[in-house]
Amino acid sequence: MVMTPGGTQIPVRIVGSSIFGRHPIISDERTYNLFISDDWLINFAGYEQAVEILTTTTEGRGLFHSTRGNFLIAVLGSNVYRIDGNLGFTFLASIGSSVGEVFMDENLSSQIAIVDGTSTAYIYNYTTGTIGAIVWDNTGGGTTFTPNYVTYQNTYFIFGNGDNTTSGSQWFVYKSGFNPTTLADPLKLSWVQTLTLQTKPDFARACIRIPSHGNNLLVLGSTVAEIWTNVAGLQVYQRQSSINIDYGVASVSTIAASDDMIAWLGINEKSSPAIMVMTGGRAERLSTDGIDYLLSRVQHPDKSTAMFYRQDGHVFYILTFFDTEDNFSIMYDFTTQKFFDITDWDFNYHPARQMAYFNNEIYFVSLNQGSLMRISTDLTYISTDVQNVYEIPRIRKCDTYRLPGSDRFIVNQFSFTIENGVEQNVDYQFECDGYILGESSGKIMYSEDDLPLLVEGGSCQIYRPRIDVTCSKNGGETYGNASIYYMHPTGQYKNQPRFNKLGEANQFTIQMRFWGFGAVVIANGMIEVYQ
Repeated sequence: MVMTPGGTQIPVRIVGSSIFGRHPIISDERTYNLFISDDWLINFAGYEQAVEILTTTTEGRGLFHSTRGNFLIAVLGSNVYRIDGNLGFTFLASIGSSVGEVFMDENLSSQIAIVDGTSTAYIYNYTTGTIGAIVWDNTGGGTTFTPNYVTYQNTYFIFGNGDNTTSGSQWFVYKSGFNPTTLADPLKLSWVQTLTLQTKPDFARACIRIPSHGNNLLVLGSTVAEIWTNVAGLQVYQRQSSINIDYGVASVSTIAASDDMIAWLGINEKSSPAIMVMTGGRAERLSTDGIDYLLSRVQHPDKSTAMFYRQDGHVFYILTFFDTEDNFSIMYDFTTQKFFDITDWDFNYHPARQMAYFNNEIYFVSLNQGSLMRISTDLTYISTDVQNVYEIPRIRKCDTYRLPGSDRFIVNQFSFTIENGVEQNVDYQFECDGYILGESSGKIMYSEDDLPLLVEGGSCQIYRPRIDVTCSKNGGETYGNASIYYMHPTGQYKNQPRFNKLGEANQFTIQMRFWGFGAVVIANGMIEVYQ
């Protein structure tokens, strides 16, 4: 970067995250659909339709990978489908509900339990091919409850309870009642134990095994969580009486587990929602002041979902609120310990719900359509079906620069480094109607920006990747007109965009939007200022 005499180079943190300052003047730094990798900012994963099963208006409700059976179970609307290795799908059955998240797990007896939060839960037995309502064998003391969540641990199915009655504090342990030799009772579960959340008067909403910690189980209420351990003897589970977590779960749909972690949207009787993560027996808040303020303004926390997504050495926790009054998704990267914003192509919430790794690919069901979707960082676009392919809205809003004494300064130049000229098979294609031709040459005439000149009423569809840089001089409240930098055709690798004479201010914020279907790989930048 060539210096102007008397100027000073100031670093611009382009490679950054979404800060979510409690007030915008503290920090309005945001990063949409990008994340940090090796101190560069790169595009977050795109997604495409892998299998169209039902119409676009059908809600994707659950996805489960059967490791022993080597197939996927997808619940779309009220329909349950089996998806095999070649992505061929088979309709299995309909369930009694058509909206809301569905939870699934499997045991060693070829039984997959399917729970939708209603009074009826289901079993798919893939040895017999049977699917239907669970046959509860409550011999010995089982009671009626509303299956709200299911997990499998040490030969047992363990169910959370959706009841709001006096028995809502109870959670339930069942074992398989299926006889694999005679194939009798393929839908049967036999009662083992009924247990009660003990630390507070609460409801036992969900139970989930703690990854990488053997026989330990996390039981989540609405205001508290307890750790229980599977032990030998008549008492199948015993509570660790010296430990509890003073946060319950605001929505069971936000519970997710990966590696040695469990994360959820936590809440208790004294606090607004916060993102919690538990590693072993220790839980802590991930939320910052700004994140907690954002979550406190959520109108419909029950209309939410969350999942872990692991790819390219990063582990992401993605939290989505999909009611129209909320309508946003945020992502926490455990690798860099930073938050980011993610969206769909139209700047709404990200549609992913329940991801599964299957046949060397990662798939999810969509909140917005009855399809199986594939997600990957190799996909640099969004394709909802074969006809509709969209750009990913990738935006970086940098931190505001101010002098220590808030004096005015002049921004002479802004520059940074970006990967350029590597998007394959793109030489800026033009599809135009109404060219202006040169009188002597008879060839198409172009502007200084290499765009074709058109006659009045002419039209032109152009694919030309670009960067729009806009600047704010009032702390990010408003931004001016865009300065445009067009990306280079394939093979032209010049990679340092420069923007000159950006004006005078006492606070200066840069916002960049990256247009195009290719990858984005960008480094930190510099501004040159002088007084």
